[in-house]
Amino acid sequence: MMIKEIIKVIEEKFPKKMSEEWDNVGLLIGDLNNPVKKIMLTLDCTMDAIDKAIEEKVDLIIAHHPLIFSSIKTINTGTILGKKIIKLIENKIAVYGLHTNLDSSPEGLNSYIGEYLGFGSGRILEEKELNGIAYGIGRFYKINSIEFEELIKGIKNKLNLSHVSVVAPKENKKITKLAIVNGSGANYWRMAKKMGAEVLITGDVKYHEALDAKEEDMSIVDIGHYEGEIIYTDILENLLKNICENIIIFKGQPVFKNI
Repeated sequence: MMIKEIIKVIEEKFPKKMSEEWDNVGLLIGDLNNPVKKIMLTLDCTMDAIDKAIEEKVDLIIAHHPLIFSSIKTINTGTILGKKIIKLIENKIAVYGLHTNLDSSPEGLNSYIGEYLGFGSGRILEEKELNGIAYGIGRFYKINSIEFEELIKGIKNKLNLSHVSVVAPKENKKITKLAIVNGSGANYWRMAKKMGAEVLITGDVKYHEALDAKEEDMSIVDIGHYEGEIIYTDILENLLKNICENIIIFKGQPVFKNI
């Protein structure tokens, strides 16, 4: 099977037009007509991931976070990005980026994490439309009443987290409505609150975002960027396993560690 055939399957499910305007998705490195015998799924195209791909004789890396986001003026070994690109090309490894179109799709990561955490099917937070299909960032859920502390315990258990950072409610109130934006989505807290959410589950929460939310009695649970998105590999593995027998998953490590 050729790269373009793999891409066709991916983009039928997660159209590029569902990505945000600022994003950079699609085939970033490689030849559409090159054959693919082995695929690597990874959250980030790190140097460790690339080295593993070389060792495993991978033909195509599919990364959730695009290796290239903005324009590049030079490609040389003076930068880590240049080193990566050169190494990939030298080893004939293609790279495909699947980012906010995967997040936004009706069957994408925003929906998947909500189901994974046991909240069922949610309503799109920032709804758009493509060819009659609703998509968009974030999901809003109505859930059975649960105490905030119990909600946190459930999230930590299902995502296998030792800790989360929270902007906690003023008292141990019960939660009946919440929103999820995987990745870095703290800026959606006002939109979530307007829809009635009492809690936003996301990652990469900044101090001032947290402070503003707290003062408006909105709770935020920061599960971490890596921690909230690494499960994207489940979606792609299920999609591609019938057309490619050799799929490996490189999970790497979270950027931040607790010490």
